[in-house]
Amino acid sequence: MAKIFFDAATSGNPGESTCAVVIITDEARYHYTCELGLLDNHSAEWMGLKFALEKATMLDLNTALVYTDSKLIEDTINKGHVRNEKFKPFLNEVKKMESNFDLFFVKWIPRAQNKEANHHAQSALYQLTKNKK
Repeated sequence: MAKIFFDAATSGNPGESTCAVVIITDEARYHYTCELGLLDNHSAEWMGLKFALEKATMLDLNTALVYTDSKLIEDTINKGHVRNEKFKPFLNEVKKMESNFDLFFVKWIPRAQNKEANHHAQSALYQLTKNKK
């Protein structure tokens, strides 16, 4: 069963943002990064989740066992509603994407258990900001 880890990195709040996804299957380990533009850190996390689900769909995974170090993401997905209306469009998009999977869940993990996704997100942000100087 595949495990999906994601994280976002933002330089400033809002600021340039990137995200990274690490997907671990029985057969392989995949990692992807994406530039997200100028976002606040919570919006970047939401975009990271969407990017992770897109990549899982691309790999034709039927389960989405998603791990994040964002309590906001986990709480919102598990409760099914947002406290801040700004994030409602993100939640609605993720709910639509959820139908691509037979099994879908999001679980919070400590940052120390999300090191690989964090590393790739930070590296992508470093490359992005370095190239803009």
